[in-house]
Amino acid sequence: MRRLSMPSELRYSTQQIGIGDVEAVIDALWSPWLTQGPTVERFEEALAEYVGAKYAVAVNSGTAALHVAMAAAGMQDGNTAITSPLSFVATANAALMCGIGDGLHFMDVDAATGNIGPPLGVGRSCDFVVPVHFAGRAAQIQTDRHQIAIIEDACHALGAVDFDGCSRVGSCAHSMATCFSFHPVKPITTGEGGAVTTNDEGLRDEMRLLRSHGRDASGLMVKMGYNYRMTEMAAALGLSQLKRCSDMRKIRRDFACEYGVRLAGVRGVETFDPRPYATLDHHSWHLFPVRIKNGRRDEVKAKLNEQGIGAQVHYSPIIPLQPYYRDRFWYEPGTWPNAEAWAAEELSLPLHAGMTVADVERVVVALKEAL
Repeated sequence: MRRLSMPSELRYSTQQIGIGDVEAVIDALWSPWLTQGPTVERFEEALAEYVGAKYAVAVNSGTAALHVAMAAAGMQDGNTAITSPLSFVATANAALMCGIGDGLHFMDVDAATGNIGPPLGVGRSCDFVVPVHFAGRAAQIQTDRHQIAIIEDACHALGAVDFDGCSRVGSCAHSMATCFSFHPVKPITTGEGGAVTTNDEGLRDEMRLLRSHGRDASGLMVKMGYNYRMTEMAAALGLSQLKRCSDMRKIRRDFACEYGVRLAGVRGVETFDPRPYATLDHHSWHLFPVRIKNGRRDEVKAKLNEQGIGAQVHYSPIIPLQPYYRDRFWYEPGTWPNAEAWAAEELSLPLHAGMTVADVERVVVALKEAL
């Protein structure tokens, strides 16, 4: 596997590109199609089969996947949706793009997992729940109301197993749709790209319509849509990467175990400990987050970065305390104490399939010195 970063730089995550990936993209470039065509269809079929869903709709980013899923599900002004405050801003932005406005609400996360728990007993006005599988650990997503539409943000979680241990994230066993991202730091990459899986044929057809300007098979625009199409080159790369997805997840799992062993008992560091419903083998290990105690997270991050170790923060501030959200909705600190504690302490250590055990040792030694 070719290392794309400088030897002294250890990124928190990065794409793993092999000769098979390069050849697949070259073949796509020589084909008659460059934008959405037969390779995109093959990628959709392979992705649906991999996660155990009936259908997949490929788009050009994870944000587009979230937006097209919510829009196709009918999210609009007047609806109410619940999601996690501990996520990238795209999760909530997609809901605002659907016009939901003041109907968007954030549920505090579980202190141990960083995921929202089962939103039992939510008010009758709740129409949508958008759980985020933080770092690649499947959230528990049951509700006590069958009429709530559940759309999973699984942009961290390709290859993970559902919280019940019975199916893969993306099978939609507990939701109407699941959204993925294929950004270069994610479990597989298409450069930029995303997809939505579903078992609902009508929802699939609506998403296909929305991703291409709202134009039907005859070329007539029948509703407002978007240009969310994936290119053939991106799909070719995704097809090639998908073949190695499980192998790359196992490598990340092994390094996560190595981190866990080497950091056990280190004062000032709290490691990411899977619960019984999310074992090491169930996790996709997109990130390896630790929590740095005693208010020293930013200091420790700076010291690691100075040594070329690309430790990263996910996510600070939390979404509702981002300037845009505070200015628009007047959100106040202290409303989501668990999520805010995560945002103040979380540090993602380097974790990707191109690492070595020596890289893990380098990070652990540097972390101990920084503490």
